[in-house]
Amino acid sequence: MCFLLLIYLLLSGNVADVFTEDADCQVYNHLYVCLENSSFLHSVAFEDVNAVQTIEDIELHLENLGIVNITRNAFIEVSNSSALYVRDNRLSSIDRHYFDTLDQLTYLDLKNNTIINVEDGAFVSLCNLETLLLDYNNISDLRPGVWKGLSELHELYITNNRLTLKRNMFKGLRQLETLVLDSNDIPEIPIGTFNGLSHIDLLYLSRNKISTLHPDVFRGLSEINELDLGRNRLRTIPANVFRHMKSLNSLWLNGNQLTVLKSDTFQGLDNLLFLFLNNNDLRYVDMAAFVRMRNVTVDPGFKVRGLLVDDFGKVHGQYQCNSVAYQIPYDCTEIDS
Repeated sequence: MCFLLLIYLLLSGNVADVFTEDADCQVYNHLYVCLENSSFLHSVAFEDVNAVQTIEDIELHLENLGIVNITRNAFIEVSNSSALYVRDNRLSSIDRHYFDTLDQLTYLDLKNNTIINVEDGAFVSLCNLETLLLDYNNISDLRPGVWKGLSELHELYITNNRLTLKRNMFKGLRQLETLVLDSNDIPEIPIGTFNGLSHIDLLYLSRNKISTLHPDVFRGLSEINELDLGRNRLRTIPANVFRHMKSLNSLWLNGNQLTVLKSDTFQGLDNLLFLFLNNNDLRYVDMAAFVRMRNVTVDPGFKVRGLLVDDFGKVHGQYQCNSVAYQIPYDCTEIDS
């Protein structure tokens, strides 16, 4: 099989690009992979060139090879690939030349490396990329120039990093629909962080350290369906903060430090279907907060006079509530007016 590959490379004139005296070459996941100094990815070629000609979606699996750097044109012999998995390696930086030849790529997995820096224009050649995974790295800053070329990106995952959010941070990702930022120790969301993301459908910000929300922080997210703010440090929800989210159907506020729900807390969420409030310390609840949500299911719910509230249109007034236990409905008593 390797003999056939060598013949193919000789005929194509690219043998010098694939083989080098300093490289250690091996067959790995049906690929012929050459590493310089055991850690610099020098080249990748197909083990069976003829076989891949009939495959529509070609995946390159380069996981757990100890890769710390990728040389220029390393992927020139596999440029027709649609998915690349370089997770579980030791990349600390994503340089501009890494993926120059992979313009047909739609899926890129860079999870669980040690990435600190992503150069501006690092993905400039990936004009067809739809999904990018950067989870479990050490990224703290991403400049808008990083996204140059990613005009078709739909899904971006950056969980378990050290990300600090900034104004216009994701500007340029005009087609982005899913943004996952869980577990980054994010303390705040600056106004304008989500500028340019008019098509966001799913936004996940759970397991961070967010303690406050500015009333205009979600401006422009009119198409969003799911918002996860669970397991943060929110003590209050400012009035009308969700007013731009007319399409929202699922909202997670579980695991925060909320004590009060006022009548205007959920203003604008008339179409909400699922609201998660478990594991808070709710003490004061104005039931008018739910009156416009005709079809909402609240988890864990509220009990009034020992009965679970199943129709918020029939419950009025202000209530003093107590949290009995996790996943047990809040026990509420009406406050005399």
